[in-house]
Amino acid sequence: MPSSAGIASVTDDLRTILAALTGRDELLHIPPGTPLFGEAVALDSLTGTLLLREIQRRYAVDVAGEDLNLDSLATLATLASYVANRATPPGRR
Repeated sequence: MPSSAGIASVTDDLRTILAALTGRDELLHIPPGTPLFGEAVALDSLTGTLLLREIQRRYAVDVAGEDLNLDSLATLATLASYVANRATPPGRR
């Protein structure tokens, strides 16, 4: 199980990825409990796909392949926890 610092680091990375994908710098400051498909982030299918591809590239975690219901995409916090719990250490990729 990752440390809270590990989850916080993944959370910050996800904020950065979301801001870059959407061009919306305000996403750099969203709280962990923010729904990814709610008004604040307004993730659509294209951005969601790009987000999942970037997670797979950076962390070697296939969210769509492992979480068939995509429950991990409920909020920023659920996604960060999911990724942090499954991420491959950098030296083992």
